[in-house]
Amino acid sequence: MVSHGHPEANADSRAARLHLYAVDPDRPRAFRHHRQATFVVAIVELDHEPLDVLKAGYPYLVRTLANLCVLVVPRQGGRVAHVITLEQGCYALPAAGDGRPDAEALYDHVAPLALSRLVIDNELLPDLPRELWDGDDITKQLRDAGRQLDALGLLPEPFPLADLLTARDRRHVELLFGIGGLSYGNLSARHDRSSFWMSASGVNKASLARVGKDVVLVTGLDRRRAALQVMVPSASERPGRASVDAIEHWVIYERHAGVGAIVHVHGWMDGVVATPVNYPCGTIELASAVAALVGDAPDLTRAAVGLKNHGLTITGPNLEEILGRIEGRVQDHVPMAA
Repeated sequence: MVSHGHPEANADSRAARLHLYAVDPDRPRAFRHHRQATFVVAIVELDHEPLDVLKAGYPYLVRTLANLCVLVVPRQGGRVAHVITLEQGCYALPAAGDGRPDAEALYDHVAPLALSRLVIDNELLPDLPRELWDGDDITKQLRDAGRQLDALGLLPEPFPLADLLTARDRRHVELLFGIGGLSYGNLSARHDRSSFWMSASGVNKASLARVGKDVVLVTGLDRRRAALQVMVPSASERPGRASVDAIEHWVIYERHAGVGAIVHVHGWMDGVVATPVNYPCGTIELASAVAALVGDAPDLTRAAVGLKNHGLTITGPNLEEILGRIEGRVQDHVPMAA
């Protein structure tokens, strides 16, 4: 990293963008984030190669509150590095000629992710018009589409944070990132030219019942604060937050006026063009890369874009059209690549 021009921070520096966190495999402890922009790579060395690397490595990723986990294990007289992602991805990095993990390959993989910029803050505006408190035709379409996604098997169970984190660490995650759990998939539909309804963060997409809690109206982006503006009913207690992928939906709607709805699932389809980098969810870099591929599609209003090592983002004129187009075509296995 130093050879690539990055300054080395003091061990206690809270301003560092990237922390390489060496973890005791017998006593994994949570990394204490001080700000959202900190990217943490947990490095865990084991004395054996597990039969199921993902199953062995994912608990370390969650328990350390890291963004990535690099699991280093022995193999054929050398060592191999497996990367574990929050989306439950798992893939091996190339090895150097001496049988050790290739530091350059690890740098090339991590640097674009660590330098990407999160846009996941919400500015909650309790001024949703009273006539929308019970929703409208679009929120009804969202509820119906959520149930259909569940019936198609495209909404895997949210990962149970409670099984792997202490109550203290869960509160830390909720306060820092504004989430109550890891939940896969989301959907949205335009309300008007400058706003859209979207499933909230961490909710069951098969039961989008409450406006302001399960479904929220995204109305703007405060670029100075890097925060999405979300309108909720004034009577909402503990209102929901927009999905972490809201910035991706915002950029697509802003750049492509013909798009009327968006569905994101953790699945794959043959023939999709994918982003070259697996940027983290909620970053402007991922949003821009996906929106660019949507714009390159033969019909941007009916595009299907792959997110490397992650899943699919699919656009359509409405949710019903998207679901009809993807039914029977989505594979639940996302191909993984370094």
